[in-house]
Amino acid sequence: MIKTTLVAAAAALWLAWVLALLVFRRQPALRVGTPREFVMPAAALAIGLWWGFSRADWPGDFFLSLYLKAAVINGALLTLVWLISLARRDAGIMDVAYPMAAAVPVLALLVMRGSWSPHEILLAAMVGLWSTRMSLHIGLRNAGHGEDARYAAWRKRFGRHWWWWSFFQVFAMQGVMIWLWSIGLVAAVAAGAQPLGWQHALALLLFAVGFGFQAIADLQLERFKRTRTDRSKVLDTGVWALSRHPNYFGESVVWWSFAA
Repeated sequence: MIKTTLVAAAAALWLAWVLALLVFRRQPALRVGTPREFVMPAAALAIGLWWGFSRADWPGDFFLSLYLKAAVINGALLTLVWLISLARRDAGIMDVAYPMAAAVPVLALLVMRGSWSPHEILLAAMVGLWSTRMSLHIGLRNAGHGEDARYAAWRKRFGRHWWWWSFFQVFAMQGVMIWLWSIGLVAAVAAGAQPLGWQHALALLLFAVGFGFQAIADLQLERFKRTRTDRSKVLDTGVWALSRHPNYFGESVVWWSFAA
């Protein structure tokens, strides 16, 4: 039943995407790419999900049930965010919701289990701290600046179609990607009550490094933007002297900590 539901969901998403693209292909001004650029990757995703969830050696229906619940929670959350974006005429709130879309399903699954072992408390603390800082940082950074230029350009381009196409272009696409990235988080939930071991020490070390690196990089970048007098200048001091995108490096390390 679970496998059938997941396959049907993947097929439905692909079909909706294809139909939307066919609508836009009939209007040259609204074309969003060739079938090879959009339809084929979407079909590959659907086929890949069908193959993966149909294999007999997949790690059990219990994990699949949790992963499906995470998808439902993720989808419900981002559908709500999409409706809010329509009311606010600002699709940029997806940037604020991105960390929540990863954290809320995991925290909800932990609450539903209710066992709260040290393993589960550590997982909840790491995910909650990361998502809260990220959402606050992006929300405060974007406050008072109107809709992000990327989304404003799409809104202008797609005109009266944007209200529904934004669901696919922004919210559904990112929701699927976040759901796929979250496989390690759901696996950690599926592990259940576990005593703390060396894996947890490694995860905590990676999280501290990644979280600290990302927070410091974001703080240094915001200070640089406020004080620079020449917009052509590039930040190359502090942690920005170590990497061209230290905030992305920190984000990557945080996700490695979740997998650990």
